[in-house]
Amino acid sequence: MKIAVIGAGVGGMCAAARLAKAGHAVTVYEGSDRVGGKLRTEWIGRYAFDTGPSLLTLPAVYRDFFLKTGKHMGQEMDVVSVNPSFDYRFADGSQVKFANLSRFETLKAITESFSEQSAHQWDSLMRVAEKMWDISREPFIESELKSPLSLLKRPTVIKDLFTIAPWKSLRKLANEELTDIRLRFILDRYATYSGSDPRKAPAVLSSIAFVEEAFGAWHIKGGLGTMADAIYERCIKHGVIFHLSTPVQEIILTKGAATGLVLAPGERIECDAIISNADASFTYNSLIKNDSKKVKRVRKKLAKTDASLAGFSLLLGLRASDEPKLEHHTILFPDDY
Repeated sequence: MKIAVIGAGVGGMCAAARLAKAGHAVTVYEGSDRVGGKLRTEWIGRYAFDTGPSLLTLPAVYRDFFLKTGKHMGQEMDVVSVNPSFDYRFADGSQVKFANLSRFETLKAITESFSEQSAHQWDSLMRVAEKMWDISREPFIESELKSPLSLLKRPTVIKDLFTIAPWKSLRKLANEELTDIRLRFILDRYATYSGSDPRKAPAVLSSIAFVEEAFGAWHIKGGLGTMADAIYERCIKHGVIFHLSTPVQEIILTKGAATGLVLAPGERIECDAIISNADASFTYNSLIKNDSKKVKRVRKKLAKTDASLAGFSLLLGLRASDEPKLEHHTILFPDDY
């Protein structure tokens, strides 16, 4: 098959490499002049900055990709453990460090920094988060959830719904499970770091905290952008063709099927299948001009979603001082968080 991929982000490139390895002719069209999407490492003088993600979670997903498309991940990059995974500091001067891959050490740190009761409550919360992860992992993350009705096929649907509690916000879960305001701040972060409001974000986001604890927090020597470079090289190895600085103007639909692309200069590309790694709202509202009932239905659903807030980043290269070294992930909570 002749397949076109829109966007040279991590998802687009991983899909392209897998499809090319399976024998398809794959071409990737990217609007910018670089691959990697948000996953980039910028070098400014002797300083290296991760301008997108700063942490690698669920490395098994990437190990699977590299193993099934060529050399093992460990042969391509040096993945290192981030320990402590987080150093939380609060306006009142208190501080707690969460250990990587060790709930025991994390609970010990919470006990020493806050109280034994706080540690018990965090442990209880992580048990709830683990159950949420076990339920949501397969239908929401590892499979395509075409409709909420697909969840009804699960034999434990009633029990699962009460565990995930889609009617409950992350903030409400924190208020129910945690009495220490500082632990509530920590849980809130799993909404705010993605630009969401913990008062509206679903409680199931707490499962991210469990994932970080259970599967670890990781980094890559040389910056996380190294991952994007390695995925790009894997694509090239399997014959994927890249067109950078080539924005797509339109996805052509013929009788409801995607059959081609129109590039910014007006050039038309025919293909058998298209993968869009662009945001769903941009894909359906800007790239797809068709006004079929199916497309309108998707647009209507997308219109009901709230856009997340963008983050503001400062990339600072600081002179060494006598102050204690900052951990890889040092998170400062202001008094009015």
